[in-house]
Amino acid sequence: MASKTLYIGLAIAVVLIVVVAVLLSQGGGQTTPTQPPKQSPTVTTSTPGGGQTTSTQQTTPTQAVKTVYIGAALPLTGGLQSYGVGVKNAVEMAVEDANKMCGGKVKFELLVEDTGTSPTQALQKVQTLYSKGARLIVGPMASGEVSASKSFADQNHVIIFSPSSTSPLLAIPNDWVYRIVPTDFAQAAAIAALMQKLGIKKAVILYRNDAWGVGLKDAITNESKKLGIQIAAAEGYDPDPKAFPTAVPQAVNKLSSALGQPSPDVALILVTFEDDGLVAVQSAAGDPVLGRIRWIGTDGIAYSDALIKQVGKEMAAAKMLGTIAGPNPADPKYQEFKQRYKAKYGKDPVAYDPYGYDAAMLLMQIVCQLGTEDPDKVRATLEQWGRDGTYQGVTGRVYLDAAGDRTYPNYIIWGVVTEGGQPKYVDAAYYYGADKKIEVYDAGKPLFQ
Repeated sequence: MASKTLYIGLAIAVVLIVVVAVLLSQGGGQTTPTQPPKQSPTVTTSTPGGGQTTSTQQTTPTQAVKTVYIGAALPLTGGLQSYGVGVKNAVEMAVEDANKMCGGKVKFELLVEDTGTSPTQALQKVQTLYSKGARLIVGPMASGEVSASKSFADQNHVIIFSPSSTSPLLAIPNDWVYRIVPTDFAQAAAIAALMQKLGIKKAVILYRNDAWGVGLKDAITNESKKLGIQIAAAEGYDPDPKAFPTAVPQAVNKLSSALGQPSPDVALILVTFEDDGLVAVQSAAGDPVLGRIRWIGTDGIAYSDALIKQVGKEMAAAKMLGTIAGPNPADPKYQEFKQRYKAKYGKDPVAYDPYGYDAAMLLMQIVCQLGTEDPDKVRATLEQWGRDGTYQGVTGRVYLDAAGDRTYPNYIIWGVVTEGGQPKYVDAAYYYGADKKIEVYDAGKPLFQ
């Protein structure tokens, strides 16, 4: 009986073993078979020291976002300080907008350097931006700064896109300097048309003896002659901060002597920046001749915070009017930019702020389309877009001439009035370059009487 029981037990055990083996061969009895985990491939990369590192590559690779550096060489100190800060703000806005626009393909990073409104420092800062990887640079602003940086840009294929340089001396084809504003040939025509509108028969010019000042002085002289307006005298001065506090009053005295006596049909044209302009206004206001005639300003002091705060009353007393290239105030794109700028920075954009935005945005749109910041390719596209007017920004459609400068220029004519006992700037009129006509706004009518 015991042996029979043992035999039966062994038989049952054998059967169970066979059943378990069959079940295991069919996946352990699971209704959903499992797959063995896939091994991620490894990538071996050589290190700078010659060794190797091994890393695990993800099964779903992600495309790296390309970083592109946009340089801004702007005068955050010196004679154009307030303008430089405003343009920096506008370029920051453009970079934020472009990073949203490019949809993650490219990440733009802004690098800012202070040129100090100094040609020597501007060159150094352009070189600094180049060493940091920037091949596309907004700025410099002053024509003297651009002139000092031009050779380096040409030799190293760096695109200089100035938001404000206007000297005719820099209207050179086939170089690497581009300007999103018109040259002073156009501003001179606007100033001459303004003087004709005011009934001016004779004028004297006080100017900075630099690339910008000389170029604009010569252009004003030529355009005035075409309209029968006499330039009785022109006096330049050394714009160096160590020199102009003495040089400006001396030049003012010479112009006063040349003019002889005040008259309603005579004007003083101020071709200055902020710091030297402050001395010029103070000197002219105290002069028995120049202090009793009409004053005409330029883009070098347009809407200057420093001047309106310190010598605004003197400017208003002289019924001062001036010119600056500007978008049509009624343009919806400009209005939107103006609202966003004020919401972000607590003040309206002035002077060259919208041009700084467009200079940066135009370059970044090209990079987004090309997928590369290669300066040769960007430059070729920039010139093509400039010929075709492809880009339409907050300053209107951008056309560039053979020298890479803005064409079809219009100008805001700004003025200084007194309101509630305080001096303030107003948009007094608008000059349409194509027609050479001036439309006077209501706010500016007292200044044209």
